[in-house]
Amino acid sequence: MSAPLAKVSTRYAIDVVSKALEVLEAFRSSEELSLAEISVRVGLNKSRVFRLLHTLVEHGYVEKNWDGTRYQLGLKLLERAACVRMDLRQLALPYMRTIHEQFNETVNLGILEGQQIVYIGTLESSRPIRMAEVIGNRSPVHSTALGKAIVAYLPDADLKAVLSSIAYTKLTERTITDAEKLSKELQKVRRRNYAFDDRENDPEGFCIAAPIFDRRIVPVAAISVSGPADRVQGNSKEIVELLLSLCRQVSDKLRFV
Repeated sequence: MSAPLAKVSTRYAIDVVSKALEVLEAFRSSEELSLAEISVRVGLNKSRVFRLLHTLVEHGYVEKNWDGTRYQLGLKLLERAACVRMDLRQLALPYMRTIHEQFNETVNLGILEGQQIVYIGTLESSRPIRMAEVIGNRSPVHSTALGKAIVAYLPDADLKAVLSSIAYTKLTERTITDAEKLSKELQKVRRRNYAFDDRENDPEGFCIAAPIFDRRIVPVAAISVSGPADRVQGNSKEIVELLLSLCRQVSDKLRFV
């Protein structure tokens, strides 16, 4: 059955739409890119990339910088991102506020997409030194507490597929870059019911995350608390206790949505 489905997908794909999406995917986080840099990343000539960018700018999905020489993702993408998984975010937000108000650290809600975590909700700490994310941003599964909290509970076949397809980029000296080591770490996550990122994604950051399950007892998201390592580690026991309780409550409610 898989072969016919693949053919149908290819036949109905619209090339210009695919190329426009590739241009959007060339951007990582909030970086600014030149026309030449985007052209290299998507493997298209500058003339075609310019036309695609012009259209995306016209619709607000890409913006030019002040002198018109570089491009960045536009606010329209944030508007569209705000519509993604709205039910899950609205359900989780009151619980996220509870832990945010108690510890005043950044609280994130993330989902798994491929081998990356997509942030669909965030409450930022008001402290001058803090960790921060933007809705729609992506981070690697292997280096984040959110990623580990979700994939640890995937069915065996799905977990094996994820582990074998991850690009094990070394982001800090502590980043796990080996599938076998990550697998052992995920076994620990399942035993204790939460995951942490100890300066694996950011050299100064520490993050604790717990999964959210739907009615099928399948992990659909995770909530994390992140901040400077010394501060979050100092409150880790209390954070874990409250985080696990809140994620259980969100999971319970999600089963009836």
